[in-house]
Amino acid sequence: MKKLPIRFAWIMACSACVTIYYSLKTIFYAQKKNNNQKLNEIIIAWARSLLRIIDVKYEIVDSHHIQFQDNTPTIFMSNHLSLYDIPLLLVSLPGTVRMVAKKELFKVPLWGHAMQQSDFVSIDRENGTQAIQDLDIAAQKMKQGVRLWIAPEGTRSRDGQLQAFKKGAFNLAIQTGATIIPVTIIGTDQLLPAKTWQFRLGQKVYLHLGEPIDASQYTLRDRMKLLQRVREAIALPYPPQK
Repeated sequence: MKKLPIRFAWIMACSACVTIYYSLKTIFYAQKKNNNQKLNEIIIAWARSLLRIIDVKYEIVDSHHIQFQDNTPTIFMSNHLSLYDIPLLLVSLPGTVRMVAKKELFKVPLWGHAMQQSDFVSIDRENGTQAIQDLDIAAQKMKQGVRLWIAPEGTRSRDGQLQAFKKGAFNLAIQTGATIIPVTIIGTDQLLPAKTWQFRLGQKVYLHLGEPIDASQYTLRDRMKLLQRVREAIALPYPPQK
């Protein structure tokens, strides 16, 4: 059996301890009333801690100077390269941002329960009927002021290339009249390259916010046009112009 590198084992141990600590805090404060601000603080502190452990440096590129409206349903849609996309997006995006994630993540001991208690949305990709119900729950979260992050690919890319998009996120956007913010994540796949145990410390990663897209201008009949527009926005060449 191949021995784990010391650095890899140390980083994973630190990350696990951080996640356990903030999961317990989340579960505790989730029982209290008027807890939204406190839960946000805990979630962002967790995300920052994970990035700090591997000394990630990140830059947010907002060439469109986006003005966010509190009363407008908002969905961030991005590519998905790494598990580190999650903390990166949570510390970078404004407002109360929650992830729409596959149901398997909610089965992770403690962390999964903390996600459930803090308005993260589970989606069952294997059961179409349940998936529709899950997206209805996501729509209700947006009515309560939550901004959603969805990776339309459905899972991480193993080679850095943009995979096929699933349609469910676009149904949700159209039905809720949401504003979609395309997000291009660049460089997180290099923090822990695929098929290796070698973390790269001190790496610079980028988060590019694309031009907002008004999903209310589309119908379910032409959702593929919306899907293609978002895909083209996410698949922009790099470096983007500031």
